[in-house]
Amino acid sequence: MKNSNFFLLALIFFSFSIEAQNSLADIIGDVSLPHEGKPHGVPEHWDWACAPRAGLAAPPENWTAAIAWGQLYEWKEGNPATNTRVQIKDLEMYYLSKTDSNWHLLQEALLVEGAAYREDFANDENKPADQRLEPDGSLSVTAGNGYNFHFWPNSGRTEFPVNDVLGCFVTVKARLIVDKPAELDDRSAARYLMGVGGDWWESLNSVWDNWTTNADMGIGRFRFVSSEWKSYNMISIPLDMVERFPPPFISIPTHSPEQKHPHIELRAPYPNPSVDKVSLSYELPMSSFVEIDLLVPAGQKVRKLFAGQQQAGFHQFSWDVSNYAAGMYYLRYRVGPQIKVQKLIKAPGL
Repeated sequence: MKNSNFFLLALIFFSFSIEAQNSLADIIGDVSLPHEGKPHGVPEHWDWACAPRAGLAAPPENWTAAIAWGQLYEWKEGNPATNTRVQIKDLEMYYLSKTDSNWHLLQEALLVEGAAYREDFANDENKPADQRLEPDGSLSVTAGNGYNFHFWPNSGRTEFPVNDVLGCFVTVKARLIVDKPAELDDRSAARYLMGVGGDWWESLNSVWDNWTTNADMGIGRFRFVSSEWKSYNMISIPLDMVERFPPPFISIPTHSPEQKHPHIELRAPYPNPSVDKVSLSYELPMSSFVEIDLLVPAGQKVRKLFAGQQQAGFHQFSWDVSNYAAGMYYLRYRVGPQIKVQKLIKAPGL
């Protein structure tokens, strides 16, 4: 049994290691470099046909809502693949606070929703997309024949603190997968392009009114999707601010041996096994962005328990597990480039 648990935990760590990695260079490039390829059907005179487009860095005064979105296109020069899909997951949006100069999570969606829109968005024409739910709870799609796949979080718009936003960061992960496993794997021939962006909205319930109730944050660089997970980004703050305020979960290359990463010190969940409430506690040696996820043994995320900037020191919070099915779970702690995992047992209720 011990060997079985060890092997299972090793698989989970391995699954983390192959997740898409992001870097400061990737994020800066996604708002400054030309597209890797031109998206099919986008008019040449459009300002984002060949390169990223900057929008409104921060929302207008007293606006309170935003939404992240992404776009999947075929390459302008063609897409020979016929047995390839694009898997999309973990669409996230963060805002940079004027109050504390830290990034805060606004939206996250393992499962996105969207539709197949005309590539030039003429008359907002759209139809249901070729969508498939994947085993991890994410979505895979195809695009083509004059239509893209335009997507957003399945929760819709989200609110942010009024007049406290310096800018937003949007990121998503994508990779190529085989459509029909029994047929030829032609992913090497696939030519799909992915890019993300975001919109500011006057409020959660504002109705679109010819760009008077919403404004564009910007459109990120289109890059080709590959068989390996990649992150695709858009950040609305000026480039000179990106290095001073790097968004969460990026690895920043350094040649300085003195630079240290925060090493979170975990305490055991208590009680464990637990029937109703469990206490999670840990210590941070320095101010850090902390993310805690609950996972099932196969490595799939059940829910996010916490995401936010925290000061150095001891932290503790109580979490109610009474509504969860009995069995084994894992707690994944992510602090900067560091990931740690703890096992948690939910005991049957009395």
